[in-house]
Amino acid sequence: MTPLALKDISSEYMSWLKDNLIHFNKGDSQVLSTPFLNPFNDGIELVLDTVGNETILHDGGATLDNLLDMGVQIDNSERRQSIIQHAIAGCGVNLNNNRLETVITHTNKAQRMHFLTTAILRLNDLWMTSTPRNTTDFFEIVKEYFDNNEVLYTANKSIIGKTVEHPIDFIIPLPKGKDRLIKLISRPNLQAAKVVSFTWFDLRESQPDAERIVLLNDFAIDSNTDETPKQIQQNIISILNGYSNKVINWSDAQNDDNFTTAISK
Repeated sequence: MTPLALKDISSEYMSWLKDNLIHFNKGDSQVLSTPFLNPFNDGIELVLDTVGNETILHDGGATLDNLLDMGVQIDNSERRQSIIQHAIAGCGVNLNNNRLETVITHTNKAQRMHFLTTAILRLNDLWMTSTPRNTTDFFEIVKEYFDNNEVLYTANKSIIGKTVEHPIDFIIPLPKGKDRLIKLISRPNLQAAKVVSFTWFDLRESQPDAERIVLLNDFAIDSNTDETPKQIQQNIISILNGYSNKVINWSDAQNDDNFTTAISK
């Protein structure tokens, strides 16, 4: 893709964000309605409150409330508590009284909004684990695979981009001081593809030599709890291909005998 095309796509993405961000007051709080959707296809809302000398940005508890409405119990599951900690790891986001929150300043507002939205989107994927089966989230599946195949990596590290910091799921060191950056998409959809594409675009200047890889969870779980690959929409793949060096379906990776060597060399 040419630099001009990249610039056009970036401008279109930023215009889409700007046109679909809605700001309004609710009591003493300020609310920012985003174009990113929760599992009920409603816009994710971020709430801004002043507490003493601090300004707190939070989700109002909506993320965990939505999961509970879908039957995803949090308090009685150590595994899901662990997934929550992974989702907010490296994002500067805390879980406090069942709401996700972060402290913002005049200099990090955009970064903290980006991080909180990322943590919310990750947690929304918990709805996939509400079915009665023994499984872990996609991050743990990939991590276990890397560990079993002795792949050297750093997990959950944030990298500074042109505008904000970006949490990266896995970083694999390559020869000559280069890195392979890996982002996971556990529930492939358009908004997830846009978020990952923005990450890659924003990191072009700070990580010009890094290789950008996306791993897609393409497994669907049927009523018999059998895992079968599903077809990922082509428009999702097309968006990701514009900014990624490789976009890999997890089913293909597991069936490729050379995947371990290719991902770690």
